[in-house]
Amino acid sequence: MTTIYDVAKIAGVSVSTVSRVLNDSGPVSDETRKKVEEAVAAVGYRPNPSARSLRTQKTDLIALIVPDIINEYFSVISRGVQDVVEQHGYHMLLCNTDGNENAEIDYMQMLENGRVDGFIITPPGPNLNQNADDYLRSLGRADKPFVMIGDRLGETGVCDIVTADTSVGTREAMMHLLESGHSMIAYLGGPEAKSVATNRLKAYKQGLSRRGLSVNKELIYETDLSLQGGYETARRMIDQWRSSPSKSAGNIPTAIFAVNDMVAIGVIMALRDYGLRVPEDVAVVGFDDVPLASFIQPRLTTVAQPKYDLGRLAAERLMLQIADTGEPKRKIILPTRLVVRESTQPRQDVPFL
Repeated sequence: MTTIYDVAKIAGVSVSTVSRVLNDSGPVSDETRKKVEEAVAAVGYRPNPSARSLRTQKTDLIALIVPDIINEYFSVISRGVQDVVEQHGYHMLLCNTDGNENAEIDYMQMLENGRVDGFIITPPGPNLNQNADDYLRSLGRADKPFVMIGDRLGETGVCDIVTADTSVGTREAMMHLLESGHSMIAYLGGPEAKSVATNRLKAYKQGLSRRGLSVNKELIYETDLSLQGGYETARRMIDQWRSSPSKSAGNIPTAIFAVNDMVAIGVIMALRDYGLRVPEDVAVVGFDDVPLASFIQPRLTTVAQPKYDLGRLAAERLMLQIADTGEPKRKIILPTRLVVRESTQPRQDVPFL
């Protein structure tokens, strides 16, 4: 195995000069730099990244922590992160937790253990990862370099936050359904104690209240934030309403607002299995506008989040932190927009059950 000493011998320079060239850490003449680079190529020398990390206290690695890599929402975010960090000479580790709190903490500890230079973390999924959130707060107090996508803590000042204005997006989705003639609108969301679920549920209720409609708690369902969760919750909802003794045209939901697109797609699959048509029998609206939303039939009406920009801006903020520029911690809120497709239409007179 070739070493830096072999490179120095062939180039006719000192080991420290080779180190300055390889690490771009000091003045070296063009002629000397050329000699070193030719010697490196001649012997096929590759620096040991572990040794370099020990010397510089840098790994040139950052971690992106997500709860569900299968969800296309996180796939697009990861693309935005990767594009930025690679421009800065960093590599990205993609860390999938499946929403498990211990896995989240293990990945976050890579920062304290010096295995990554910083991390970007997303909402944890359907679970209430209180211990992980407390650990995030402790890292924030210690001024460790990390960025949060989505305001999972519900507070500012802990770290840089990059999020989307999901409350506005939910209100637009509800207005679309209400203006289409739907008044019995079911909501499929995550645990109310989670900030993202709380904000969307609040906007859902506000949309009904603004139209003078009361909130029917029997139309609010908690679900796993996955395609399978949406599918199973929709089946449970349909069975419940079909067996209800008070079932009538006035209390059967004609529209469903889902907390994200994967849940909404699971809902559409369940409705099909029960022989129900979308949107003729029931309208469905999702949230995120993942790529699959425009390919499923019928194509999904949804609220588009700027997923790539969430990842891009989070990575840019992390690079500033790692460079220790002294930038104050910021909360960046990006706009959302309603994308109307074929899964919604004005309400028909015939109830779907």
